[in-house]
Order: sequence, then C-alpha cells, then structure tokens
Amino acid sequence: MKTIIISDIKGKVDSIIPYGLNLAKCLESEVVIVHIIDTRTLQGVQSSYSDSQTIAPGNKLSHQKIIEREKKHAEMKLDKILSKEASKLNYPLKIKTIVEEGSTTVNIRNLVKTDKECILLVNSVSDGFIFQSKQEIMDTIYNIGAVSFLVPPGQDFEEFKNIYLISDLAPDKLSKIKKEISFFKRFKPTIYGLNIVKPKNYEKRKLKSEILEGIIKDRFTPFKFEEKILAGNKYTEVLSDYIKKNNPDLIMTLLNKKSLFKRFLQKKRNEILINNTNVPVLLVK
Repeated sequence: MKTIIISDIKGKVDSIIPYGLNLAKCLESEVVIVHIIDTRTLQGVQSSYSDSQTIAPGNKLSHQKIIEREKKHAEMKLDKILSKEASKLNYPLKIKTIVEEGSTTVNIRNLVKTDKECILLVNSVSDGFIFQSKQEIMDTIYNIGAVSFLVPPGQDFEEFKNIYLISDLAPDKLSKIKKEISFFKRFKPTIYGLNIVKPKNYEKRKLKSEILEGIIKDRFTPFKFEEKILAGNKYTEVLSDYIKKNNPDLIMTLLNKKSLFKRFLQKKRNEILINNTNVPVLLVK
C-alpha cells in the first residue's frame, strides 16, 4: 500500500505533509511525495543573481534552466521538511520524493496504476502553483478516481474514531465503500451514516432506516455503524452545522462517476462542505 502526497510546499498555508506522514505511519505504508512542475505556469524570467550555473544578472533564464532551478529548489525544500518531520515520527518510514514536470493528473494517475490500494492526499487549499483553484483540485481528484483525502492546511493527525459518511445508504453502495476503506480496520472507528431529508419526510425515512438497520450493519461488519437522520430544507447548511457542532475525525463521501449532473452537484456540495468545515474529507471512488 502507498500513501501518495501531492506536494504543497509552494503554497502560502501550512503543509499537509506532516499529516500524511503520520497517517502513513499508522497504516504502515510507504510514502510517495510528488511535486509536479507545470511548465505552462513557467516563463522566462530575469536572473537577479549569479549562481553556481554562472548566469549573469540581467540575462533571461532559458526554459530548461528554469525547470532545473525549480526542481532543485523543490528537492531542497522537501528534504528540509522531511528531515524535520522524520525526527518527530520515530519510525522507519519509507519515503520517496518525485519532482517531475508535466501534468498533475497524468503523473498521479500513472502512480495510482502501479498500486490499486494506494491513497492520495491533497491540501484542500490551492497553492497557486500545482493547483490554481479549489475547482481544479476537485476536478483532478475526480479525474484520477483514487481514494483521496482532502486535508485542511496544518491539520494535526488524529486517529479516526468517529467518521461521518455522506452517501445514499443503499446496501450495494455500502459494500463498495467497505471494500475501499478496509485500511481503516486498525482504527476501529464508528461510522455514522448521515441522511438529510426534508422535515415532512423525516418519519418515513426513520421507518425505512429501522427496516434496513440489520442489513446495513451486517454489510459494514467489522465496522460499527449507526445512521443519523437530519431534517432540514437546506442540505448543505444542515450538514455543515451538524459537522461543526460534533467535530468528527473524518468526513467520507462517494465519488459519483456515472451521472454528469450528479457528479457536478456533488462536487459543488463537497466544495461548500470543505469551505465551511475544518475536517479532512475522504472521497471514495
């Protein structure tokens, strides 16, 4: 199993790399940190100093020199972060860093293909370098299709004891989710299925929940599962308020890849959720 972390060292917010390393320690997985240099964002710039490459001040750096400089700076910064964090972990974590130019989606997708059980970690705030916006982050995750964590900047890692699942609780979907999150077993979490309904439909949904309770719990074994029915007319507002009040360790939702409309709606809801809460979000393929 691999824990793939998309580098955020160029951003203005705190890095999620320490979070990813601590998660990998708990999962006993190897770590791959990927720093992608998108050549479309780089242009020839004036050199204001003379460095080991003997480029005189005032000369415009060539495209290749810019790439080499970016790679060198990224490698140095990653080494500095990893040296600091490795001493805190006190654990022989296997870490590999990759600094490449090209498309983030293509590079990460190629990595994911080599290990079907990998998980991907991305900072929920764009860095203006690898990702230009939150929309681009969401699009990349959906296009890659891997099990992905969206982590708020500077988030301290806590073992997952209380997880909120936001999904249609159909038995076939629950089986799929259970398979994708098998790595959570070591945390022994309680998974709470959140179901938001209109007030007029509350009693009907409650009755259906009682009928399906045994089937759902059986499908989720060995995880402990409970359903929470929330009534309200504004879906995202009800959901955000409940999450803020109860502060779970993780929010989990399914990537909808079949319906374009549902996929668009889900991405918008996830963006609102990420903006309004400070909890890591797990997107399950």
